[in-house]
Amino acid sequence: MSVKDVELRVYVHSTESEEKVMRAIENVVGSDILSTAEVRVENATGHYGNNIKIITIKVKNNNAEQLLNRILSKLGKADLLALSSTLEERVDKEGTLFFRLSKQDAFRGDLVLYEADDVIHVSIGFQGRRKKALTEYQEALKRAADKGADS
Repeated sequence: MSVKDVELRVYVHSTESEEKVMRAIENVVGSDILSTAEVRVENATGHYGNNIKIITIKVKNNNAEQLLNRILSKLGKADLLALSSTLEERVDKEGTLFFRLSKQDAFRGDLVLYEADDVIHVSIGFQGRRKKALTEYQEALKRAADKGADS
């Protein structure tokens, strides 16, 4: 597979513990990959003047493909099916796949697709264009679903 990079972005609100949010990210990425990732923290101000930190984790090259496989292997069968059935809407013309994971579930060690607020934004960059990316993502989802059926 030709995964170029994986980027995770999460917003830490002033009412949240940054340490707990980082633990959620580590549960998604794994400490081995996180230790080699590019981590960027930006400070922002919310609409009502509240402080917000934006944490971006960028993983490249072989670690990116390993991270994609890790994420897919930890998703439940229903979420893999949901990704597969909405793949066309989730992949842009450059071949980047976008989805969101529940921050709360990630903190507990579970990876769950989530479409509301309080999420970890995930984007998977692909070396190639949309058509090839769609085929490769679909194959990766099928492999993950098949492995899940075996366990």
